[in-house]
Parts: sequence; C-alpha cells; structure tokens
Amino acid sequence: MTEPDLALARRFLAAEPPPGRLLLCAVTGSHAYGFPSPDSDLDLKGVHLTPTRALLGLDDPEPTHDRLTVFEEVECDLTTNEARAALRLLLGGNGNVLERIWSPYQMVEGPDLEAWRRLAAGALSKRFFKHYGGYFGGMCRQHAQDPRAKSLLYTYRVALTGAHLLRTGECEMDLRCLAPRYGFSEALELVARKQASAEKSALPADEDARHRANWTKLEGLLQRARDESALPEHPANAAACEAWLVGARLRDLSIC
Repeated sequence: MTEPDLALARRFLAAEPPPGRLLLCAVTGSHAYGFPSPDSDLDLKGVHLTPTRALLGLDDPEPTHDRLTVFEEVECDLTTNEARAALRLLLGGNGNVLERIWSPYQMVEGPDLEAWRRLAAGALSKRFFKHYGGYFGGMCRQHAQDPRAKSLLYTYRVALTGAHLLRTGECEMDLRCLAPRYGFSEALELVARKQASAEKSALPADEDARHRANWTKLEGLLQRARDESALPEHPANAAACEAWLVGARLRDLSIC
C-alpha cells in the first residue's frame, strides 16, 4: 500500500498527544518518499507549541516529544519538536523539519500549517547542503555495513531531494519523481522491489554493486547544486521566525 493510513495516524496522535498545541504533523519516511513496503511503519513528525504558562514556571518543558510503539498492529514512530527548537533547526538548514512542513500527508490543516510553510520558504538557504550532504554520507556508510534495498534507496532519495532543493527551492521527497528527472531511472527498479517485499529485504550482490556505482554521481550532483544554487548563504527571515513565535506565545497566554 503506497498511501499511508491517515485515519490510523490520527487515532495514534489522539492517544499520544504532545505536551502542547499541535501546530503541524505529517507522515514522512518511506510513504512520503514513494517506496513503502507492505510492512512499513508510520513515521510521524510534527511541531508543537508548549503552553506559555508552562514556560514561565519552575520546570523546563521537554523540547522533544517521542513515542515509538505498536498501535493497532502497526509500528508508529512519532516525534514532535517544540516550536522554538523547530524554528532554530529550520534556520540552521535542517531538512527533517523542512520535509515535515512540505510532506503531502498532513494531519493538521489550517492557518498554522500555512504560516509555517511561509516561514519555511523564507528560511531556505545553502545551509541545507550540510544536512543533505551529511545524511547522504551517513546512509552510504550504513548501507556498506548492512546492505539493504531500503538504505540503498535512501542514498538516492537524500541526494536527489537535496540537489533539487538547492537548484529549485522546492522540497520534493518522492523518489519516483526525482529519479527520472535527474537521470537515475534505474532507482525505480529498487522502488518496485521494496514495494513488493519486506521493509528490510536484501539485494543480490551484483544489483547492489550496480547501484553503489552511482554514489559518486549522486555526490557530484549534490555538490554542483550547492555551488550553482541561487539560494542565499544564510536564511533571510530569522526576524520573521522570531516574530511569529513571540506572537504565538502571547496569543496563547491571552487565552489561558
């Protein structure tokens, strides 16, 4: 099944809510990347706003809410970051935060999501190269230690999402769209294999080697995208992000 079970995802969110108002939450992971297996888990990533009164007391609220459990026979992995932490990550070039904002599978629609999409668009910069370049290198090392179709697909997905973002300013996560656009149509064979098999299925050695041979090309594509990118070196809207956060805190306090 390519489409995630959004109804189940909403029931899980209701059972494991974050410590504050949920501003946005999306399905990411293999479902958003276009290559889920029949047994893929649900990866949920979001942003919550801690009640302002909780920030004024003696205790320090947790900046991250994590839950990993089997819910209705499906493994569900939920992470939400507090708004301050999420904005800092976004301004620092964190692709994980950017992807949850632009995932096509959103659990919470409304003005908060639209506001965060405007902030995300204004925060785009070449800083995202560090995230995607580092992620690509990490996935290559992980795959070399434990070759799987999934980790091999991630090397394609991470490099191509990063290169596309730096070239166009668009956050495209679906490998089925990215691979043929950038001349890596052979990755679609891997997509079909993973969609028809288990989440951690292995690969024949010759097929694995054929795809690994593309790593140098992928790394070069990502580096050229950074060198030729029209994005600014640093985000241009840090003040706008702070203004939004202060306004949200004050609004929350006024209705407490």
